[in-house]
Amino acid sequence: MEKRQRSVSLSFVLLRFAIVMFGCMLLCYLLWTSCFGQFQRSGIIYRGYVSNLQVEQILSKDPKTFVSPGDDFLAEYALFDRNGEVLKSNVEGKKLKVLTGFLQEDAYDIHVARHTYSDGSTVIFHWEYRAEFVNPVLRHLLPPFEYLWLSTFGAALVLCLVFNILWLGQHLSAKLKLFGDVSEKVGAQELDFVIPYAGIREYDQALGAMEHMREELYNSLSSQWATQQQREAEIAALAHDLKTPLTLVGGNAELLLDEDLSESSRKMVETIMASNDRAKQYVASLLKASAGGDEAFEHIGLPAVFDELCQSTMVIAETKGVSLQTQNGLEGFANIQKGHLLRALGNVVQNAIEHTPAGGNVYLAGNMIDGGWQVTVCDEGPGFSKAALHHATEYLWRNETARSADGHNGLGLWFAAQVVKTHAGQLVLSNRDSGGVVTIKFC
Repeated sequence: MEKRQRSVSLSFVLLRFAIVMFGCMLLCYLLWTSCFGQFQRSGIIYRGYVSNLQVEQILSKDPKTFVSPGDDFLAEYALFDRNGEVLKSNVEGKKLKVLTGFLQEDAYDIHVARHTYSDGSTVIFHWEYRAEFVNPVLRHLLPPFEYLWLSTFGAALVLCLVFNILWLGQHLSAKLKLFGDVSEKVGAQELDFVIPYAGIREYDQALGAMEHMREELYNSLSSQWATQQQREAEIAALAHDLKTPLTLVGGNAELLLDEDLSESSRKMVETIMASNDRAKQYVASLLKASAGGDEAFEHIGLPAVFDELCQSTMVIAETKGVSLQTQNGLEGFANIQKGHLLRALGNVVQNAIEHTPAGGNVYLAGNMIDGGWQVTVCDEGPGFSKAALHHATEYLWRNETARSADGHNGLGLWFAAQVVKTHAGQLVLSNRDSGGVVTIKFC
Protein backbone atom coordinates (compact mmCIF):
# COMPACT_ATOMS: atom_id res chain seq x y z
CA MET A 1 0.00 0.00 0.00
CA GLU A 2 1.45 3.29 -1.11
CA LYS A 3 1.80 5.99 1.56
CA ARG A 4 0.96 9.48 0.37
CA GLN A 5 2.08 11.11 3.64
CA ARG A 6 3.39 10.22 7.04
CA SER A 7 0.87 8.50 9.31
CA VAL A 8 0.18 9.76 12.81
CA SER A 9 -0.49 7.51 15.76
CA LEU A 10 -3.91 7.06 17.28
CA SER A 11 -2.51 8.48 20.54
CA PHE A 12 -1.62 11.70 18.69
CA VAL A 13 -5.16 11.92 17.29
CA LEU A 14 -6.62 11.55 20.79
CA LEU A 15 -4.13 14.07 22.22
CA ARG A 16 -5.05 16.54 19.49
CA PHE A 17 -8.70 16.01 20.33
CA ALA A 18 -8.00 16.72 24.03
CA ILE A 19 -6.06 19.90 23.19
CA VAL A 20 -8.78 21.18 20.87
CA MET A 21 -11.46 20.42 23.44
CA PHE A 22 -9.49 22.18 26.19
CA GLY A 23 -8.96 25.16 23.89
CA CYS A 24 -12.68 25.38 23.17
CA MET A 25 -13.48 25.26 26.87
CA LEU A 26 -10.87 27.94 27.62
CA LEU A 27 -12.32 30.12 24.88
CA CYS A 28 -15.79 29.70 26.41
CA TYR A 29 -14.41 30.69 29.83
CA LEU A 30 -12.74 33.82 28.45
CA LEU A 31 -15.85 34.78 26.49
CA TRP A 32 -18.16 34.29 29.48
CA THR A 33 -15.79 36.19 31.82
CA SER A 34 -15.60 39.04 29.33
CA CYS A 35 -19.40 39.20 29.11
CA PHE A 36 -19.64 39.10 32.89
CA GLY A 37 -17.30 42.10 33.21
CA GLN A 38 -19.12 43.96 30.46
CA PHE A 39 -22.45 43.51 32.23
CA GLN A 40 -20.92 44.92 35.41
CA ARG A 41 -19.45 47.93 33.60
CA SER A 42 -22.71 48.57 31.80
CA GLY A 43 -24.69 48.67 35.05
CA ILE A 44 -26.80 45.65 34.19
CA ILE A 45 -25.67 43.70 37.25
CA TYR A 46 -24.33 44.49 40.69
CA ARG A 47 -21.00 43.15 41.81
CA GLY A 48 -21.05 40.45 44.46
CA TYR A 49 -20.06 42.72 47.36
CA VAL A 50 -22.79 45.34 46.78
CA SER A 51 -25.35 43.70 49.08
CA ASN A 52 -22.88 43.68 51.98
CA LEU A 53 -21.97 47.31 51.24
CA GLN A 54 -25.62 48.37 51.29
CA VAL A 55 -26.13 46.80 54.73
CA GLU A 56 -23.01 48.49 56.08
CA GLN A 57 -24.21 51.85 54.79
CA ILE A 58 -27.57 51.46 56.58
CA LEU A 59 -25.91 50.55 59.90
CA SER A 60 -22.90 52.85 59.70
CA LYS A 61 -24.58 55.90 61.34
CA ASP A 62 -26.00 53.91 64.28
CA PRO A 63 -29.62 54.77 63.43
CA LYS A 64 -32.19 55.17 66.22
CA THR A 65 -35.09 53.85 64.18
CA PHE A 66 -35.39 51.55 61.15
CA VAL A 67 -35.96 53.16 57.75
CA SER A 68 -37.14 50.78 54.99
CA PRO A 69 -34.65 50.66 52.06
CA GLY A 70 -35.72 51.05 48.40
CA ASP A 71 -36.21 48.47 45.66
CA ASP A 72 -32.52 48.49 44.81
CA PHE A 73 -31.69 47.00 48.22
CA LEU A 74 -30.37 43.47 47.66
CA ALA A 75 -30.16 41.93 51.13
CA GLU A 76 -33.09 40.16 52.77
CA TYR A 77 -34.27 41.82 56.00
CA ALA A 78 -36.92 41.53 58.70
CA LEU A 79 -37.74 43.93 61.57
CA PHE A 80 -38.98 42.29 64.78
CA ASP A 81 -40.51 43.89 67.89
CA ARG A 82 -39.55 43.03 71.47
CA ASN A 83 -41.74 39.91 71.36
CA GLY A 84 -40.28 38.63 68.09
CA GLU A 85 -43.25 39.63 65.96
CA VAL A 86 -42.46 40.71 62.41
CA LEU A 87 -43.03 44.39 61.80
CA LYS A 88 -41.48 44.79 58.33
CA SER A 89 -39.79 42.49 55.83
CA ASN A 90 -38.97 42.21 52.14
CA VAL A 91 -39.34 38.41 52.14
CA GLU A 92 -41.91 35.89 53.21
CA GLY A 93 -42.37 32.16 53.59
CA LYS A 94 -39.28 30.05 54.10
CA LYS A 95 -36.91 33.00 53.77
CA LEU A 96 -38.74 34.81 56.55
CA LYS A 97 -38.51 31.71 58.74
CA VAL A 98 -34.75 31.69 58.16
CA LEU A 99 -34.48 35.31 59.32
CA THR A 100 -36.61 34.47 62.38
CA GLY A 101 -34.18 31.66 63.13
CA PHE A 102 -31.28 34.11 63.06
CA LEU A 103 -33.18 36.28 65.58
CA GLN A 104 -33.66 33.38 67.98
CA GLU A 105 -30.13 32.06 67.60
CA ASP A 106 -27.10 34.14 68.46
CA ALA A 107 -24.88 32.24 66.01
CA TYR A 108 -22.15 34.07 64.08
CA ASP A 109 -22.49 34.23 60.28
CA ILE A 110 -20.50 36.52 57.97
CA HIS A 111 -23.57 36.90 55.76
CA VAL A 112 -25.86 37.99 58.61
CA ALA A 113 -26.03 41.34 60.44
CA ARG A 114 -28.34 42.44 63.26
CA HIS A 115 -29.05 45.71 64.98
CA THR A 116 -31.27 46.54 67.97
CA TYR A 117 -32.85 49.97 68.12
CA SER A 118 -33.66 52.08 71.18
CA ASP A 119 -37.34 51.07 71.05
CA GLY A 120 -36.32 47.41 71.48
CA SER A 121 -36.99 46.38 67.90
CA THR A 122 -34.35 44.31 66.09
CA VAL A 123 -33.56 44.14 62.38
CA ILE A 124 -31.94 41.07 60.81
CA PHE A 125 -30.12 41.36 57.46
CA HIS A 126 -29.08 38.35 55.37
CA TRP A 127 -27.27 38.46 52.05
CA GLU A 128 -25.25 36.31 49.60
CA TYR A 129 -21.97 37.27 47.98
CA ARG A 130 -23.10 36.99 44.37
CA ALA A 131 -23.82 39.10 41.33
CA GLU A 132 -27.43 40.25 41.01
CA PHE A 133 -29.52 42.07 38.42
CA VAL A 134 -29.80 45.81 38.98
CA ASN A 135 -33.37 45.81 37.70
CA PRO A 136 -35.68 44.67 40.55
CA VAL A 137 -38.19 43.22 38.06
CA LEU A 138 -35.51 40.91 36.63
CA ARG A 139 -34.45 39.96 40.15
CA HIS A 140 -38.04 39.00 40.88
CA LEU A 141 -38.67 37.07 37.64
CA LEU A 142 -35.30 35.36 37.10
CA PRO A 143 -32.91 33.37 39.25
CA PRO A 144 -29.84 35.27 40.52
CA PHE A 145 -27.65 36.41 37.65
CA GLU A 146 -24.62 34.54 38.94
CA TYR A 147 -26.55 31.24 38.89
CA LEU A 148 -27.69 31.94 35.33
CA TRP A 149 -24.14 32.79 34.32
CA LEU A 150 -22.75 29.57 35.83
CA SER A 151 -25.50 27.43 34.29
CA THR A 152 -25.00 28.90 30.81
CA PHE A 153 -21.24 28.55 31.19
CA GLY A 154 -21.69 24.89 32.20
CA ALA A 155 -24.02 24.34 29.23
CA ALA A 156 -21.42 25.88 26.92
CA LEU A 157 -18.75 23.53 28.29
CA VAL A 158 -21.06 20.54 27.78
CA LEU A 159 -21.77 21.64 24.20
CA CYS A 160 -18.03 21.98 23.55
CA LEU A 161 -17.52 18.46 24.88
CA VAL A 162 -20.42 17.04 22.84
CA PHE A 163 -19.38 18.75 19.60
CA ASN A 164 -15.76 17.66 20.00
CA ILE A 165 -16.79 14.07 20.76
CA LEU A 166 -19.08 14.05 17.72
CA TRP A 167 -16.25 15.42 15.58
CA LEU A 168 -13.86 12.75 16.86
CA GLY A 169 -16.50 10.06 16.35
CA GLN A 170 -17.16 11.14 12.76
CA HIS A 171 -13.44 11.39 12.05
CA LEU A 172 -12.70 7.89 13.37
CA SER A 173 -15.89 6.45 11.84
CA ALA A 174 -14.86 7.76 8.43
CA LYS A 175 -11.54 5.96 8.82
CA LEU A 176 -13.22 2.77 10.08
CA LYS A 177 -15.58 2.87 7.10
CA LEU A 178 -12.54 2.14 4.94
CA PHE A 179 -12.38 -1.32 6.52
CA GLY A 180 -16.04 -1.93 5.70
CA ASP A 181 -15.55 -0.83 2.09
CA VAL A 182 -12.49 -3.04 1.69
CA SER A 183 -14.25 -6.03 3.30
CA GLU A 184 -17.28 -5.55 1.06
CA LYS A 185 -15.15 -5.54 -2.08
CA VAL A 186 -13.12 -8.54 -0.95
CA GLY A 187 -16.33 -10.38 -0.07
CA ALA A 188 -17.67 -9.66 -3.56
CA GLN A 189 -14.28 -10.81 -4.98
CA GLU A 190 -13.74 -7.41 -6.59
CA LEU A 191 -10.02 -7.51 -5.96
CA ASP A 192 -8.65 -5.23 -8.64
CA PHE A 193 -8.49 -2.05 -6.53
CA VAL A 194 -6.06 -0.08 -4.39
CA ILE A 195 -6.67 -0.17 -0.65
CA PRO A 196 -7.09 3.44 0.56
CA TYR A 197 -4.91 5.34 3.00
CA ALA A 198 -6.25 6.19 6.48
CA GLY A 199 -3.51 8.48 7.84
CA ILE A 200 -3.59 6.83 11.28
CA ARG A 201 -0.68 4.50 11.90
CA GLU A 202 -2.63 1.73 13.63
CA TYR A 203 -5.36 1.83 10.99
CA ASP A 204 -2.82 1.79 8.17
CA GLN A 205 -1.10 -1.23 9.68
CA ALA A 206 -4.42 -3.10 9.68
CA LEU A 207 -5.15 -1.92 6.13
CA GLY A 208 -1.68 -3.09 5.14
CA ALA A 209 -2.55 -6.58 6.40
CA MET A 210 -5.78 -6.42 4.40
CA GLU A 211 -3.77 -5.36 1.34
CA HIS A 212 -1.57 -8.43 1.75
CA MET A 213 -4.67 -10.59 2.09
CA ARG A 214 -6.17 -8.97 -1.02
CA GLU A 215 -3.05 -9.65 -3.05
CA GLU A 216 -2.85 -13.27 -1.94
CA LEU A 217 -6.56 -13.81 -2.61
CA TYR A 218 -6.27 -12.09 -5.98
CA ASN A 219 -3.37 -14.34 -6.98
CA SER A 220 -5.16 -17.44 -5.68
CA LEU A 221 -8.42 -16.65 -7.47
CA SER A 222 -6.56 -15.76 -10.65
CA SER A 223 -4.82 -19.13 -10.56
CA GLN A 224 -8.10 -20.92 -9.85
CA TRP A 225 -9.84 -19.03 -12.61
CA ALA A 226 -7.10 -19.94 -15.11
CA THR A 227 -7.30 -23.59 -14.02
CA GLN A 228 -11.07 -23.56 -14.28
CA GLN A 229 -10.94 -22.00 -17.71
CA GLN A 230 -8.51 -24.67 -18.86
CA ARG A 231 -10.68 -27.44 -17.38
CA GLU A 232 -13.83 -26.03 -18.97
CA ALA A 233 -12.03 -25.80 -22.31
CA GLU A 234 -10.93 -29.45 -22.00
CA ILE A 235 -14.48 -30.52 -21.05
CA ALA A 236 -15.91 -28.58 -23.97
CA ALA A 237 -13.42 -30.18 -26.34
CA LEU A 238 -14.18 -33.65 -24.95
CA ALA A 239 -17.94 -33.07 -25.18
CA HIS A 240 -17.53 -31.90 -28.74
CA ASP A 241 -15.45 -34.98 -29.61
CA LEU A 242 -18.12 -37.25 -28.06
CA LYS A 243 -20.61 -36.07 -30.66
CA THR A 244 -18.80 -38.03 -33.39
CA PRO A 245 -18.95 -41.52 -31.82
CA LEU A 246 -22.51 -40.88 -30.65
CA THR A 247 -23.50 -39.91 -34.18
CA LEU A 248 -21.90 -43.11 -35.47
CA VAL A 249 -23.72 -45.21 -32.87
CA GLY A 250 -27.04 -43.58 -33.74
CA GLY A 251 -26.48 -43.97 -37.47
CA ASN A 252 -25.56 -47.64 -37.20
CA ALA A 253 -28.57 -48.25 -34.98
CA GLU A 254 -30.83 -46.70 -37.59
CA LEU A 255 -29.27 -48.92 -40.26
CA LEU A 256 -29.89 -51.97 -38.10
CA LEU A 257 -33.55 -51.04 -37.80
CA ASP A 258 -33.80 -51.27 -41.60
CA GLU A 259 -32.75 -54.91 -41.38
CA ASP A 260 -35.08 -57.83 -40.78
CA LEU A 261 -34.56 -58.25 -37.02
CA SER A 262 -36.27 -60.38 -34.46
CA GLU A 263 -38.58 -58.65 -31.98
CA SER A 264 -36.07 -58.89 -29.11
CA SER A 265 -33.20 -57.64 -31.28
CA ARG A 266 -35.28 -54.73 -32.57
CA LYS A 267 -36.17 -53.80 -29.01
CA MET A 268 -32.47 -53.79 -28.06
CA VAL A 269 -31.63 -51.56 -31.01
CA GLU A 270 -34.44 -49.18 -30.08
CA THR A 271 -33.06 -49.09 -26.55
CA ILE A 272 -29.63 -48.24 -27.95
CA MET A 273 -31.13 -45.41 -30.01
CA ALA A 274 -33.08 -44.00 -27.05
CA SER A 275 -29.98 -44.11 -24.84
CA ASN A 276 -27.92 -42.55 -27.62
CA ASP A 277 -30.43 -39.70 -27.96
CA ARG A 278 -30.29 -39.12 -24.22
CA ALA A 279 -26.48 -39.08 -24.34
CA LYS A 280 -26.61 -36.49 -27.13
CA GLN A 281 -28.85 -34.32 -24.96
CA TYR A 282 -26.36 -34.61 -22.10
CA VAL A 283 -23.50 -33.65 -24.42
CA ALA A 284 -25.50 -30.65 -25.69
CA SER A 285 -26.15 -29.57 -22.08
CA LEU A 286 -22.47 -30.00 -21.28
CA LEU A 287 -21.43 -27.86 -24.25
CA LYS A 288 -23.97 -25.20 -23.25
CA ALA A 289 -22.75 -25.16 -19.64
CA SER A 290 -19.09 -24.96 -20.70
CA ALA A 291 -19.98 -21.96 -22.88
CA GLY A 292 -21.40 -20.16 -19.85
CA GLY A 293 -25.07 -20.75 -20.60
CA ASP A 294 -27.71 -22.29 -18.34
CA GLU A 295 -31.08 -23.87 -18.92
CA ALA A 296 -34.02 -21.51 -18.56
CA PHE A 297 -36.97 -22.20 -16.27
CA GLU A 298 -40.18 -23.09 -18.12
CA HIS A 299 -43.82 -23.48 -17.08
CA ILE A 300 -44.30 -27.19 -17.78
CA GLY A 301 -46.99 -29.71 -16.86
CA LEU A 302 -45.88 -32.06 -14.08
CA PRO A 303 -47.68 -35.23 -15.26
CA ALA A 304 -45.88 -35.07 -18.64
CA VAL A 305 -42.50 -34.64 -16.96
CA PHE A 306 -43.16 -37.64 -14.71
CA ASP A 307 -44.19 -39.79 -17.70
CA GLU A 308 -41.00 -38.83 -19.52
CA LEU A 309 -38.98 -39.79 -16.43
CA CYS A 310 -40.71 -43.16 -16.32
CA GLN A 311 -40.04 -43.83 -20.03
CA SER A 312 -36.35 -42.93 -19.78
CA THR A 313 -35.71 -45.14 -16.74
CA MET A 314 -37.96 -48.07 -17.69
CA VAL A 315 -35.42 -49.32 -20.23
CA ILE A 316 -32.63 -49.26 -17.64
CA ALA A 317 -34.79 -51.22 -15.21
CA GLU A 318 -35.62 -53.85 -17.83
CA THR A 319 -31.95 -54.19 -18.75
CA LYS A 320 -31.10 -54.86 -15.06
CA GLY A 321 -33.99 -57.27 -14.65
CA VAL A 322 -35.73 -54.94 -12.18
CA SER A 323 -39.44 -54.12 -12.26
CA LEU A 324 -40.13 -50.36 -12.14
CA GLN A 325 -43.49 -49.72 -10.44
CA THR A 326 -44.77 -46.20 -11.17
CA GLN A 327 -47.61 -44.08 -9.82
CA ASN A 328 -48.25 -40.67 -11.37
CA GLY A 329 -50.31 -38.60 -8.99
CA LEU A 330 -48.93 -35.22 -10.06
CA GLU A 331 -51.16 -32.39 -11.23
CA GLY A 332 -50.83 -28.92 -12.67
CA PHE A 333 -47.77 -26.98 -13.82
CA ALA A 334 -44.49 -25.78 -12.30
CA ASN A 335 -41.57 -23.55 -13.31
CA ILE A 336 -38.67 -25.97 -13.78
CA GLN A 337 -35.48 -26.57 -15.74
CA LYS A 338 -36.84 -29.63 -17.48
CA GLY A 339 -33.56 -31.07 -18.77
CA HIS A 340 -31.69 -30.60 -15.50
CA LEU A 341 -34.56 -31.94 -13.40
CA LEU A 342 -35.05 -35.04 -15.56
CA ARG A 343 -31.31 -35.78 -15.31
CA ALA A 344 -31.39 -35.32 -11.55
CA LEU A 345 -34.45 -37.52 -11.01
CA GLY A 346 -33.08 -40.02 -13.51
CA ASN A 347 -29.85 -40.28 -11.46
CA VAL A 348 -31.88 -41.06 -8.33
CA VAL A 349 -33.99 -43.72 -10.07
CA GLN A 350 -30.95 -45.26 -11.78
CA ASN A 351 -29.13 -45.37 -8.43
CA ALA A 352 -32.11 -47.24 -6.94
CA ILE A 353 -32.21 -49.67 -9.89
CA GLU A 354 -28.49 -50.44 -9.63
CA HIS A 355 -28.78 -51.28 -5.92
CA THR A 356 -31.86 -53.51 -6.33
CA PRO A 357 -31.20 -57.22 -6.99
CA ALA A 358 -32.50 -58.73 -10.24
CA GLY A 359 -36.14 -59.68 -9.85
CA GLY A 360 -36.72 -56.92 -7.31
CA ASN A 361 -38.82 -53.80 -7.54
CA VAL A 362 -38.18 -50.07 -7.61
CA TYR A 363 -41.14 -47.87 -6.75
CA LEU A 364 -41.39 -44.44 -8.39
CA ALA A 365 -44.26 -42.25 -7.24
CA GLY A 366 -45.22 -38.63 -7.84
CA ASN A 367 -47.73 -37.01 -5.47
CA MET A 368 -49.15 -33.62 -4.62
CA ILE A 369 -48.54 -32.43 -1.06
CA ASP A 370 -49.58 -29.40 0.95
CA GLY A 371 -48.02 -26.38 -0.70
CA GLY A 372 -46.20 -28.32 -3.45
CA TRP A 373 -45.36 -31.70 -4.91
CA GLN A 374 -42.90 -34.53 -4.38
CA VAL A 375 -41.27 -37.52 -6.05
CA THR A 376 -40.47 -40.63 -3.99
CA VAL A 377 -38.09 -43.41 -5.09
CA CYS A 378 -37.95 -46.65 -3.06
CA ASP A 379 -35.72 -49.65 -3.80
CA GLU A 380 -35.31 -53.17 -2.43
CA GLY A 381 -31.58 -53.00 -1.98
CA PRO A 382 -29.44 -52.99 1.19
CA GLY A 383 -30.46 -49.41 2.08
CA PHE A 384 -28.26 -46.47 2.98
CA SER A 385 -25.55 -46.84 5.60
CA LYS A 386 -25.42 -44.37 8.51
CA ALA A 387 -22.57 -42.58 6.78
CA ALA A 388 -24.43 -42.45 3.47
CA LEU A 389 -27.52 -40.93 5.09
CA HIS A 390 -25.36 -37.94 6.05
CA HIS A 391 -22.85 -37.73 3.19
CA ALA A 392 -24.28 -39.39 0.06
CA THR A 393 -25.19 -36.03 -1.50
CA GLU A 394 -21.68 -34.62 -1.03
CA TYR A 395 -19.40 -34.07 -4.01
CA LEU A 396 -17.37 -37.19 -4.94
CA TRP A 397 -18.41 -39.04 -1.75
CA ARG A 398 -18.31 -42.82 -2.16
CA ASN A 399 -19.57 -45.43 0.26
CA GLU A 400 -17.58 -48.65 0.59
CA THR A 401 -20.04 -50.62 2.76
CA ALA A 402 -23.78 -51.07 2.45
CA ARG A 403 -24.17 -49.81 -1.13
CA SER A 404 -21.19 -50.78 -3.27
CA ALA A 405 -19.27 -47.93 -4.84
CA ASP A 406 -18.02 -49.99 -7.77
CA GLY A 407 -18.34 -48.01 -10.97
CA HIS A 408 -19.51 -44.84 -9.18
CA ASN A 409 -17.72 -41.54 -8.79
CA GLY A 410 -19.93 -39.89 -6.17
CA LEU A 411 -21.60 -37.51 -8.63
CA GLY A 412 -25.14 -38.84 -9.17
CA LEU A 413 -26.79 -37.93 -5.90
CA TRP A 414 -24.62 -34.82 -5.57
CA PHE A 415 -25.86 -33.54 -8.95
CA ALA A 416 -29.45 -34.41 -8.00
CA ALA A 417 -29.13 -32.50 -4.72
CA GLN A 418 -27.71 -29.45 -6.52
CA VAL A 419 -30.55 -29.38 -9.06
CA VAL A 420 -33.18 -29.85 -6.35
CA LYS A 421 -31.62 -26.97 -4.40
CA THR A 422 -31.76 -24.79 -7.54
CA HIS A 423 -35.51 -25.55 -7.67
CA ALA A 424 -35.90 -24.53 -3.98
CA GLY A 425 -36.58 -28.17 -3.11
CA GLN A 426 -35.32 -30.65 -0.55
CA LEU A 427 -33.74 -34.07 -1.09
CA VAL A 428 -34.07 -36.44 1.90
CA LEU A 429 -32.45 -39.87 2.28
CA SER A 430 -33.94 -42.52 4.55
CA ASN A 431 -34.39 -46.26 4.92
CA ARG A 432 -37.32 -48.62 5.21
CA ASP A 433 -37.44 -52.30 6.14
CA SER A 434 -36.71 -53.50 2.59
CA GLY A 435 -34.39 -50.82 1.16
CA GLY A 436 -33.53 -47.19 0.73
CA VAL A 437 -35.87 -44.24 0.16
CA VAL A 438 -35.18 -40.93 -1.56
CA THR A 439 -37.84 -38.24 -1.13
CA ILE A 440 -37.63 -35.07 -3.21
CA LYS A 441 -40.00 -32.29 -2.15
CA PHE A 442 -40.77 -29.07 -4.01
CA CYS A 443 -42.71 -26.17 -2.50
